[in-house]
Amino acid sequence: MEILAGSLEWTPFDAEKLATFLDSETGKRLIPKLVEIAPALLDGGDTNKIMIRAGEVRGFQVVVRELISLAHPPPPAPKSETEYPPLEADAHWNDGKTLEVESRPSSENPDPLAI
Repeated sequence: MEILAGSLEWTPFDAEKLATFLDSETGKRLIPKLVEIAPALLDGGDTNKIMIRAGEVRGFQVVVRELISLAHPPPPAPKSETEYPPLEADAHWNDGKTLEVESRPSSENPDPLAI
């Protein structure tokens, strides 16, 4: 196996090739074979061993899911054609409300600790 010394970014071309492989006769056996050798959960015994094994199983499941999602990535989110002004821009929303707190004169805010 050749490891390229460059960008490891996953491309649509890579996804297509992996999906083609997974649809082949060998590829159809890959995921079931991986799942077959997954560690089994422990149903009793030392709590630490159970927790460690649960982590191993979970990690294994993450790898299998990642293989499938690399072959069939979700479609990109559609770009929004409308651009809304920032929520903090009170002048653009024109709803009569403001986010900025208006400063009150010092006579309205007496210091509660002053005597």
